[in-house]
Order: sequence, then structure tokens, then C-alpha cells
Amino acid sequence: MGLLGKIFYIREKGNNFKRSKKWEGELNKCIRCGYCYELCPLFKTNNWESDTPRGKLLLIYGMITGEIEPTQGIVDKIFQCFYCKNCSDNCSAGVPVTDILTDARADLIEAGFEVEGTIVKVDEDLCSVCGVCVPVCKYEALSIEEKGKDQHEIIVDKVECRGCGLCVSACPSGAISQKDGCEITLPELHMKVSNLLKENKDMKAIVFCCNWSLFPGMQLSESPTLVKTPYGLIVSMCSGRVAPELVLNAFEEGAWGVMVAGCPPEECDHDGNYKTRRRLVLLKNVLKELNIEPERIKLDWFSTGESAKLSKAIDDFVKKLEKLGPIKKMEASKKFGG
Repeated sequence: MGLLGKIFYIREKGNNFKRSKKWEGELNKCIRCGYCYELCPLFKTNNWESDTPRGKLLLIYGMITGEIEPTQGIVDKIFQCFYCKNCSDNCSAGVPVTDILTDARADLIEAGFEVEGTIVKVDEDLCSVCGVCVPVCKYEALSIEEKGKDQHEIIVDKVECRGCGLCVSACPSGAISQKDGCEITLPELHMKVSNLLKENKDMKAIVFCCNWSLFPGMQLSESPTLVKTPYGLIVSMCSGRVAPELVLNAFEEGAWGVMVAGCPPEECDHDGNYKTRRRLVLLKNVLKELNIEPERIKLDWFSTGESAKLSKAIDDFVKKLEKLGPIKKMEASKKFGG
């Protein structure tokens, strides 16, 4: 269906944003205060009003009232969201932002738009349909469906996918990915690690912090400072996104240690912390085989608002690393990280 056909279908035929229309009263409650975008990781990355929850609500309101014609660019914005719910939780007017986004997504897919945003995609040429990804997704956005006689494929429910990326880290063949641009893909995270260590030669540790529990308190982490810290902070969409190759890459780039700060097990929306714990236990065993101290990896849990606890944990970790000194046998680990 061409763009004009989609617009005609939405505005004149049966769809008419029937799911989104029911939220018109809630959309009118939005007072444009901006509390939502102060806590939005996508806004922090891109700094565009259209990336803010407030901006997305305005676009949806314009589409359901007919004042804005839906375009592919608008659709892409609506599908860029990690569902951290910082916007809904901090909305002074009580607008259920993510619920509205979900219904708008369903309307746009029904209208025939191609969607991507932060949604995961599966490369059929690489996918062996092993099914590892399916139970990983807490939102049941992945399923195995019959493609033909004796053939199956992994299907992504683009409405239910939350973009957490746990399936990306779990996929043994690298068949699942997300598009670049939101600082969540493995190449982008590798680049962040590399840049942090290049900018500060005295840096001892890389610290991956969970967006869900720690992002609101980490907003100043990128502010300029006169004093360089002995650690670098990287906000991850979930602790479950910290793949073993990221840790090994940090060591190869010169880090003395890597810390992962995630939600407490009972508080994680994605159950990513359980997967992280298992993954890092196995990685510590690999480090032993490489004659690298396993205590150079630290995993700890922090609830929302525990920034003081996080700060102390990082300081203690850095002190431990200073006693250990730099990694002496990095050559052996390159065959794993490279």
C-alpha cells in the first residue's frame, strides 16, 4: 500500500485510529509540563522534541484529530520507545503514556505501515529457529510459527516488543538485532566503551548502569566536570544487555574491571538480571582459564533512588582494582574478545 493509500485508509475508511481515539480525553489532560522528557533515555540520546513522550503524544493527537497526516517519519518516532515507564510514572497529569503508545502502534500496523523503531528484527538467513529467544521475552513478543512444510520461523509481535534487547543478547547466532541510532546496539556499546577509555587514560573501570532503576539518578553522568573519574558510566536499557563480549572488549581496550549495576531480582521488569547473573558466572570461569582474576567483574543490585549506594559500590570496586593493578595477560583473552 502506498503512502497516499495508507493516509486515505486511516482517515476515510474503517480504521480511523479506533484504538487511539479512545484516549483523546487523556491526551487533552496533558499539560505539556515536560516532566516526562526529563527522564526519557531517548530524549537524552537525540535531544529532539519528537523523541520525547510529550512530543509523541502531540503527534498521536494530531493524527487522531486529522490535523497531522501520518508519515513514515512519524511512525518511526512512535515506535521508538523502551517502555521504561519513567514518563507515565512521573506524569503530573496522570496520562498513561505507554498505554497510548501501544494502541497507536497497533493502529499504524493495521494501516499497513512498515515499522522499525526500537523493535527487534530477525535475519532469517542467520536464524536457525532454535527457539532460545522465545522464553527469554517476558512480553511474549516472540513466537515460532510454521512457514511452510517442515519449515518454521521466528515472528516478532511489533506491538508487544518493548525493545529491551534481551533476545539480542541471548541469540547464539546473532540473528536478532535492532537498528543503530539509539545507543543500544552492540557496535554502539562497544564504541562507547572504547571512547570512554580513550578519553581518560587513567580510567580503571567501566560501569554499566540499568536504565530502569538507575537512569533518573544518572542524568548528570554526562555533564562536563573538571575532575576525571577513575570510572566510566554507560546507561544500558537492561543489565541483561551486557553481553560477555562487551566485558571482554572493555578489558581488551584497557579497563582494569567491569561492574554491572542492575535492578534487584524481584524488581526487574524483564527478568534480565537473572540472565546477567548466569552469564557473568560463566564469564568468570572463562577469566580463570585466562589467568585473569574473576573479581575484576562485579555484579550488584540497586533499587530506584539508591544513587548513594551505587556511588559507594563503585568507589569500593575501584579501590579493589587499584590493588589488583592492570591486567597483565590481555593477549590470551584476545582470542575470545576479538
